[in-house]
Amino acid sequence: MVNLTVQLVDADPEYVSTLTAELAFNSKARALDVIYTRYAQIHGLSSETPHPEFHLLISRIQKLATRRNDLVHSFYGLLITVDGEAALARQPTKLKPSKGLREQEGEDILPARIEAEISEMHSILQKLEEYRLQAIDIKYPDNES
Repeated sequence: MVNLTVQLVDADPEYVSTLTAELAFNSKARALDVIYTRYAQIHGLSSETPHPEFHLLISRIQKLATRRNDLVHSFYGLLITVDGEAALARQPTKLKPSKGLREQEGEDILPARIEAEISEMHSILQKLEEYRLQAIDIKYPDNES
């Protein structure tokens, strides 16, 4: 996301990296959504606010980021399915201090689910790369034709 931001704002990469280093992940995503919408308007890629396809991509990124946080901040146990397949039993560690509770809704994570989530990450990265390459093409058009 930082590399795409650098391409879009056409500024010194060190400035952009320094500014974005202080932003939380979701703040980076929201900022990039706004930056891309402006970029798309300037370069005639879209007149809509926000740019619908890019906004959807940012939503996917934010959902995956939330999932990542849920996964990182959990306890795990090994689970063997009736078919003998290894899986994980996830137990979240969320606290609800206002209610004096520890949230304990768990989930079983089978390999197919992890593979689907990794596939989603890969798809998002590919799409971000397409936007980054598009920004490079706009900045440095191919004048051979």
